[in-house]
Amino acid sequence: MRRISVLIGCLLLLFGSITVSAEEGLIEASYDYSDPEFKSIVNMLSMEGHANDDLSSCNVKQLYYQEVADMLNDGKKKDEILDYYVSEQGVKALLAPPNEGFNISLWVTPFLLILAVFILIFFLIKKWKKNNASLNRDEEDQEDQDDDDIYESMIEDERKKLI
Repeated sequence: MRRISVLIGCLLLLFGSITVSAEEGLIEASYDYSDPEFKSIVNMLSMEGHANDDLSSCNVKQLYYQEVADMLNDGKKKDEILDYYVSEQGVKALLAPPNEGFNISLWVTPFLLILAVFILIFFLIKKWKKNNASLNRDEEDQEDQDDDDIYESMIEDERKKLI
């Protein structure tokens, strides 16, 4: 009888530990990849260049998803998780750099250069048109002067014939 009770106790202990470990597995897997907060965090990470890879076939992306999910389960907030990755890998851990300091100039400079080029092209075209118009006017004036000289000489020749 004693052996049976020890056997039953061992079986209960074994089945109890299996249940506890299964519940721990459920607690660890309690995150949801479709959660908006989870998506917003992983969409901001570059994942070492694997951000656009397929989750089912990319081990690096799966590792990042698991890490972010574990951090969310530990009660960390979005900013804490992003700060962790930035402290580990630097700003390159993010898909888009933060809008502060030198990063603002990196975003603004290309647009300012494009604007400056358009302004320069506008004024160059305006100057070329002005120079072209003045050259055309000079040529027309010269042609008019030549025509006037020709007509004058013809009139003078005709007048001499009549005199």
